[in-house]
Amino acid sequence: MAGVLAGQHFSTTLVGDTSLSQRPMGRIIEPLTRMGASIGSSPGGTPPLEIRPVNKLRGLDYSVPMASAQVKSAILLAGLYADGTTCVRESAITRDHTERMLAGFKYSGGLYEHPAMVEGGGRLSGCDVIVPGDLSSAAFFLVGATISEGSSVRLENIGVNRTRSGILDILITMGADIRVESKRMVCGEEVADLIVRHSPLNGISIDPELVS
Repeated sequence: MAGVLAGQHFSTTLVGDTSLSQRPMGRIIEPLTRMGASIGSSPGGTPPLEIRPVNKLRGLDYSVPMASAQVKSAILLAGLYADGTTCVRESAITRDHTERMLAGFKYSGGLYEHPAMVEGGGRLSGCDVIVPGDLSSAAFFLVGATISEGSSVRLENIGVNRTRSGILDILITMGADIRVESKRMVCGEEVADLIVRHSPLNGISIDPELVS
């Protein structure tokens, strides 16, 4: 929300629950401020965030110090309202739902992957949106069925975006009996039905990138 609101002509105050209100927001405030946004926070850089209107944002070429899809998304969404090109460079690939969403809405300002880039001032076209099932939530059922003798579970319409599917890769490498069926594209996102049955697992060494 901060990225979108940074480019509006009205003031907004963002607050959060007890947990969120203790979370430093500097890694979002810093790049948005460099784009020309006017954002105030508590002395510790935590919410509430006061986002004030500005005349115009500027495009930014930004290297994210620590890979974060949330920071990337905030910058890209602010870039929709900025003059020029906004580019976000990452040290590791993070989830790309924002990029896919903009492509699904046929954003006319240009959209590129790795690094992610947008041209400001483009147009979005409305469309019907179908939100797939969350693979992170499905992971509990995948693991539960795998380790419970006699179990068999079918999970339908689950998002299997390649930037989110590390749990599938890990379980299958460990020997899990998981079938990925009816893979298809829905609103720019890869979706599939997952069938998982109990099977013995083997210990493995896990690539850190799969759990980042």
